[in-house]
Amino acid sequence: MSISLEPPPRVVQPPPDVAAHEIGHSLKRGAMWTLGSQLAAQALRLASVVVLARLLTPDDYGAAALAITISTYSMILGDFGYGTALVQSSTASQRRASTAFWCALAAGAIGAGCVALAAYPAARAFDEPQVAGLVIGGGLTLFLVGVGSASNALLTRSMRFRAIQTATLVASIAATACGITAAALGAGPWALVLPQIVLALLTSAAFILAARWRPSLEFSRSAFRSLSAFAFPFTGGSAFFVLHGVVAVVVIGQVAGLADLGIWNLSMAIVIVPMSLLAAPISRVIYAAFARMRDDSERIAELWLRGFALMAAVLLPTFFGLIALAPDLIPFVFGEQWVAAVPVVQTLCALVMVRSLQTWNEPVMDSAGRPQVAMFLTGSVLLALPPCIWLGSKFGIEGIAVGYCFAALVGELLSFLITTRQLSLKPLTVLRSLRGILPSAVAACLGVVLARSALEDLGVSLELRLLISIVVGVSIYVPCLALFSRSVAVELLWIARGLGLKTRRSPS
Repeated sequence: MSISLEPPPRVVQPPPDVAAHEIGHSLKRGAMWTLGSQLAAQALRLASVVVLARLLTPDDYGAAALAITISTYSMILGDFGYGTALVQSSTASQRRASTAFWCALAAGAIGAGCVALAAYPAARAFDEPQVAGLVIGGGLTLFLVGVGSASNALLTRSMRFRAIQTATLVASIAATACGITAAALGAGPWALVLPQIVLALLTSAAFILAARWRPSLEFSRSAFRSLSAFAFPFTGGSAFFVLHGVVAVVVIGQVAGLADLGIWNLSMAIVIVPMSLLAAPISRVIYAAFARMRDDSERIAELWLRGFALMAAVLLPTFFGLIALAPDLIPFVFGEQWVAAVPVVQTLCALVMVRSLQTWNEPVMDSAGRPQVAMFLTGSVLLALPPCIWLGSKFGIEGIAVGYCFAALVGELLSFLITTRQLSLKPLTVLRSLRGILPSAVAACLGVVLARSALEDLGVSLELRLLISIVVGVSIYVPCLALFSRSVAVELLWIARGLGLKTRRSPS
């Protein structure tokens, strides 16, 4: 049964789904576009973090922490999961797509309204009046994301990742320029929130233009029930995940103060760069493919296992290298005022390393129609976070990082076990795929630690010490990977060649 409100005479139909025989080709092409654009986008993001860290203070980061947490996750929470439900749906008719649009729009408005209502109590809790306006600004991104959610979903269904990534990259450039300009003009914590608003606004506008689709004024009750059956548990999992960050910010702000909260906020911004660069964007591509291959479980398992090994080959040396280099890297890049972030970054690397390798777990469960699994796991971790953070606070900001990681890693372990069971894979089989990669990364890390210590004893300058340490790490890891995990090394080489070719052939 549906309700029709006289749709306009000219309605642009949703773009067609990618054909079954085109999935493999579209997956490779989408991965290449995603990786290429994310290299540029994350380079911009890293430059922004570096510049803003030098222009702002830990107190600025602390005041904006809650707003940043909300806006950072607005892409997965802004539409209450209706965009993702539309991707997962077996069909995307005009009526179903329009229903998803109106649901996402309403969800975004409700989310922004709820955040606005909580803004003043948040300011009272932090004893900082400007937190209220910052939180309202962060909540606005929920509505802006909801506006473009259905268009983004239709682009994802048709696997038009070139359009998605181009829109994201252009919006990232504008947001970065906005943030740096605001900081230079003395905007303080607003320089961290305004870029998030600009990013959400421009990406939604670009998705709408790229999809070339317009919703009609109709609403299908059957489509609403079908979409909601997936969206509600998916949103529950996403909401709990967002609450991880919100709870951490609130508890840390209460037990440690704004300055330590600022240290925490920057540390998180640093350690999620590798995950944001590779694992998170590719998961969107993978989800689109998994949703189209939902009846071919063996193919999904093969793709998941292959991706697990490839991501490990890139991410493990990156995180181990960050752990080893943090004492020199953070003061060199961000300034001496952030030295206290070194042990926090090193501790959080352990968690984000594991989480990055499991970014594809949720797409597996969602494409199998089991989004409630993520809701259960993230809800369990959410209950454990406050006491773990409180206990860790007895040992300062470093103890807080340890407590947070302990609670979160339990959830990551359960996610690994449930996902491998869903894929009919033995956990030991998956871990064996790391047998050549993990020792290579550990060896490189130890080499960097020893080299850095020796260079420090010799009185080598920080800049030269950092450069030599990176060269030592690469010189150890690359030959070890080629020796102990040749197949993975060869495949990474082919991917790098394909990415370079795609970049050179790009019209712009």
